[in-house]
Amino acid sequence: MPARSATSASDINSVDALYKRPGFLLRRAHQISVSLFMEESAEFNVTTTQYGVLVILRCCEDLDQIGLSKKVGLDRSTTGLVVKRLESEGLIVRVEDRADRRRKVIVLTGKGERKLENLRHAARTAQERALSAFTPEEGAEFLRLLGKFVDRFNGVTRAPIVLDDD
Repeated sequence: MPARSATSASDINSVDALYKRPGFLLRRAHQISVSLFMEESAEFNVTTTQYGVLVILRCCEDLDQIGLSKKVGLDRSTTGLVVKRLESEGLIVRVEDRADRRRKVIVLTGKGERKLENLRHAARTAQERALSAFTPEEGAEFLRLLGKFVDRFNGVTRAPIVLDDD
């Protein structure tokens, strides 16, 4: 068996090394981001995932559950749970596709549109709070680098985001 290098041995014995790992930092940043969103949007009783689904449905037409899962980057099972919850709250409906009666298109209801509009300020405030750790230039660079990371590794996840079905 090859000898373990001093660097790799210290990595597994160092809390500092753990705290500097990209995966650890990204997970922690996600926890913080979700907490900020939940604080700002507490009165609306909506999760970040539900918010993302509502935004996608406002921006994209003719999505069924599979198409929605591809746009949001969720597995089909999780998408089904989110859709069921939003449907039970009257924020979305599934309607029969005129071209294929077996297919159900997911559509925002008027109540869903209003909920999304009411969430606009809370979502913007949560984003501003998250980016307040940086100067405006640093915030733009942070988002650019996160976007680059996500673009580079999107395909290695079990639920990649698919922008176009071409």
